[in-house]
Amino acid sequence: MKTQTTSTTRCLPQLLGALVHESQRTVLSTNVDAAGTKTRLLQTTSLQINWCNGEALIRFSCSSVELAKASHQA
Repeated sequence: MKTQTTSTTRCLPQLLGALVHESQRTVLSTNVDAAGTKTRLLQTTSLQINWCNGEALIRFSCSSVELAKASHQA
């Protein structure tokens, strides 16, 4: 599993100010290459915007996982 987070700092909830927007999105996509091999990818993103002392504080994170087909053995 490969995960990438763009945020490198930790923010304390009490310092974030007033919440303006918060959203999460999950996407499942299937890609097929020239050989006909299918690759399934699950991506999840999260966005949070807070207003604090006249400034917008933006936090974003994204994760991406390639899904493998389960094998069935008798």
